[in-house]
Amino acid sequence: MQRSDPLLLSIRLMSALAVCLCIPLAGVAQPLPAATPEAVGMSTPRFELLHTMLRQHVDDGRIPGLVAGVVRDGRLVYLESMGSQVLGESDMRDDSIFEIRSMSKGVTSLAVMQLVEQGSLSLTDPLSRYIPAFADTPVFIDPDNPDDSATRAPSRQLTIEDLLLNTGGISHRFGELYASRGVRSRADTLEQMMEKIAAVPLMADPGTEWIYSESATILGRVVEIVSGQAFDDYLEQHIFEPLGMVDTAFYVPAGKVDRLARVYQISRDDGALTRVPDMEVPITTDPPLLEGAAGLVSTVPDYLRFMQAFLNGGELDGRRVLSEDLIAEMIRNQVPEHAMPIALGGPMLDVGWGYGFTVVTNPAASSYAVNMGEFGWNGSLGTFSWADPQTGTIAVLMMQIAPAGAYSLSGKFKTMVAQTIIDQ
Repeated sequence: MQRSDPLLLSIRLMSALAVCLCIPLAGVAQPLPAATPEAVGMSTPRFELLHTMLRQHVDDGRIPGLVAGVVRDGRLVYLESMGSQVLGESDMRDDSIFEIRSMSKGVTSLAVMQLVEQGSLSLTDPLSRYIPAFADTPVFIDPDNPDDSATRAPSRQLTIEDLLLNTGGISHRFGELYASRGVRSRADTLEQMMEKIAAVPLMADPGTEWIYSESATILGRVVEIVSGQAFDDYLEQHIFEPLGMVDTAFYVPAGKVDRLARVYQISRDDGALTRVPDMEVPITTDPPLLEGAAGLVSTVPDYLRFMQAFLNGGELDGRRVLSEDLIAEMIRNQVPEHAMPIALGGPMLDVGWGYGFTVVTNPAASSYAVNMGEFGWNGSLGTFSWADPQTGTIAVLMMQIAPAGAYSLSGKFKTMVAQTIIDQ
């Protein structure tokens, strides 16, 4: 359905508000309270321009579909779905479910910090205290040529904080190093994967370099060991249920498959869309591997609630998931000066890394509109999130495309969201 008409937008906003005034239903996603843009210092005409830009990418056949949401001061001002979950079969919905891949890292990091707050875990604890296999993991002397490199002992033990910061020398699940050694398989359990990772030497001494990695999946196993719960059960009890994230999990059950957005590859030659085959263990199957670095599915409404809890200092709707002081630690740059700038496919001169998120440290170096201290992260299949403590604004965009950054759509979206703000 075309939704660019201003009247339809107003009707949808009022409908969202009406939903919020109803008695909450267990197991049903509850959107944040709705407001008109002007009520929170934003511009309806500018949202109409943003909406038209997104719609054009769908109508032109560049992407199959998307869901986008914007919140300011805890109030929902924009939630729109357009295009298809499955081309030729099903329309996108406001509550369509997406593989959020690396946006899982913030969730896993929150779980770790909850255990830190309880005193069950310390950031300085060596990883080997919980997973002994990492006590003897050596370091490549020549990490650029790992197949021919000798190894040596690390300068110190790998710690929990190293894993939170991606400074532990761990490699990435899609890197050739792990791929050639069969490290990552959704058919393995977390325990099995830990043994495989520990058997591969580190790429650098702990604490010396920022290397985007599988560290958050290791942390998921630590959460299991410390809490005595399966990782998915822990997240459900301590994060998803308290925050009302009813559609966030490690797989999509049968009763929700009709809301699953499928993944499409964009041809580099002509832009044609081709559906990507399922993984070896499909996202519709409860997987043995509960992958804290990249395994979750979620929706735009769920992830808006997750990010709002951070802007609220650790609570939402009267349910606290972490102290305000520890939330502040999670969303400030924690990477030491000697490891900056961080890099992923090239130097990222505008951001550092907190615990589970990038954090803006140099807005002038960004390719789109950001403010100092803004935090968030994205996923490898086209999901993006930003939260800005300065303006109280959250923006979430979800697609299922590869490459994730096609058409620079996320940057256009983020910049146009910033332009909707008329009252700083």
